[in-house]
Amino acid sequence: MLKRNITSVSLVTLLLCLGTLNANAQKRWFRTSALEFGLIGGFSHYAGELTPTYFDPRGLKPSAGIITRYTPNSLVTFRLSAQYGKIEGDDKWRSEPGIQARNLSFQSDIWDFTGAAEFNFNYIDFRQKTGVIPYAFIGASVFKFNPKAVFNYNPNSQLAKYLGPSYDNLASRDGELVELQPLGTEGQETTEFNDRKRYSLTQIAIPIGGGFKFKVSHNWMIGVEYGTRITFTDYLDDVSGTFVDPSRLQAQYGPMSAAMSIRSETYDQNKIEGSGRGNPKTNDMYGIFGVTIMYRIYGNKPACPTF
Repeated sequence: MLKRNITSVSLVTLLLCLGTLNANAQKRWFRTSALEFGLIGGFSHYAGELTPTYFDPRGLKPSAGIITRYTPNSLVTFRLSAQYGKIEGDDKWRSEPGIQARNLSFQSDIWDFTGAAEFNFNYIDFRQKTGVIPYAFIGASVFKFNPKAVFNYNPNSQLAKYLGPSYDNLASRDGELVELQPLGTEGQETTEFNDRKRYSLTQIAIPIGGGFKFKVSHNWMIGVEYGTRITFTDYLDDVSGTFVDPSRLQAQYGPMSAAMSIRSETYDQNKIEGSGRGNPKTNDMYGIFGVTIMYRIYGNKPACPTF
């Protein structure tokens, strides 16, 4: 009798296991599919004093990185990404004669590290092989930048005449790509402008954007997205406040500081100090457009019930 009962229990357990595998395996398998890893590539751009509009195609630069997503439920996805790109701006892109005469430009590498929450507007049962999920995201970013500009030696400029022989020492550096932050081009931490602090090359931002995720198989998903980074600095381009007398910059940081601060061919030493170099009332921003290719990692297979 006992042997018959044991046999019966064993058969019931086996049937339950088979039923679980046949009827619920797919559902439970996909329910535990939470992690995705992939690549993101596209372009980055900047918006600030040295662009005519928020989005100028002349400022588009390649961008690439890695991204991981975790989806604990159908409505919210958490993501981490690390991306590298470039940003650029130039007064020559502007149409206003006064801005063009300012003749400022910059370029910078930019490293973006972002954590964000994606809010999905559609649900796809992960047993499906295809489908589309529109989404929006918001989070926090840490980014590193370092604005640089090309030094063009011009011994016949008004600035060269004003600075005198010290400017001639820069002849060997013609065409050099110069880091701008160490030069204090707006008088940062000089004796006369000690209240102007150097801007940090590592900053935080708020990423806001959206996109579409396209499921193309059980494992693979591609997507397109765009996100802008709302920053808390006006110095992505090294331009924000007012001009400083180049003799002050030369005395503190050398002739290169003066030369990179004032690049106008119509420099007037009697009008320059205190005049507007940028617009400190608005911060700079940058944006990233990306195409993602993701691979979904699945969890363990469903186990048989235990007694």
